[in-house]
Amino acid sequence: MSGPKANGKGARLDWESDDAENFRRPRRPVEVRRRAGWKQGLLAGARVFLALAAVTAVGGTGYLTYQFAVRGPFFRLPGPEAIEVVNSEHVALAAVQERFLEDVNRSVFAVPLEQRRRSLEEIAWVEAASVQRVLPGRLRVYLRERNPVAFLRQGTSLELVDAQGVILPVPEGASYAFPVLTGLPETFSPEERRARVALYLEFIADMDQNGKGYSSQISEVDLSDPDDVRASLLEPDGAVWLHFGRDRYQEKFEAYLQHRSVWQKNGEAVRAVDLRYRGQIVLNPEIPAGEGTK
Repeated sequence: MSGPKANGKGARLDWESDDAENFRRPRRPVEVRRRAGWKQGLLAGARVFLALAAVTAVGGTGYLTYQFAVRGPFFRLPGPEAIEVVNSEHVALAAVQERFLEDVNRSVFAVPLEQRRRSLEEIAWVEAASVQRVLPGRLRVYLRERNPVAFLRQGTSLELVDAQGVILPVPEGASYAFPVLTGLPETFSPEERRARVALYLEFIADMDQNGKGYSSQISEVDLSDPDDVRASLLEPDGAVWLHFGRDRYQEKFEAYLQHRSVWQKNGEAVRAVDLRYRGQIVLNPEIPAGEGTK
């Protein structure tokens, strides 16, 4: 088979020959795009319309639901009597209800629960609180009350104090067998008061270790000097103040108990005992006037 022939130097190939047919490239079919039909356009438009309609329906339903829950009468708080309080022993019901007075005739969904919780925790006896909606139109308040650890005397007033140094009013009719704390003036900051109460709790825990329960004999604890815990107990002939220093409280108290009968037998009037020195007991050290009443 021969290829296309040249007609001399520089001449073009002769594509008119019969052999040229064998070297021609096959023609590729031309792809023709058709315009989308009106049916496809209508279908796409319908899809868009349905999507917009669904979004509108959901938004409208949500709005109507919101209006029904917040503005409708069905979930409205009718009055303070619709507030239930759980775990309240010393907190008066009225003290809780007054925190919700502005919510009366308001939907329970509109009550700011977190704000009300913080307001409840401002009540002296409340250590922690939580508020829960009870449908259709009630609220439930859970309280955790503070636990007092001692009486606190400031001037002429007698109150209670908890482990965090928070001062609590004495509930009417309540009965406690705590020592009385002194030496915590009203000028103390909450941090200072908390630190002194922590010192008192350390003293009580050491006195009661091994189940001995010596703290039950203590009537008053003076914390005016953090380096010298002083406590008084009632003896048959009057009150005696013991100087404990800052450590080994139970050991020092037992040393006092061992020698007490000797002083009583001799008829010696003992009003104060200094137990701060190891192996030595000092009777009736000089006591500043008014000790134990600071």
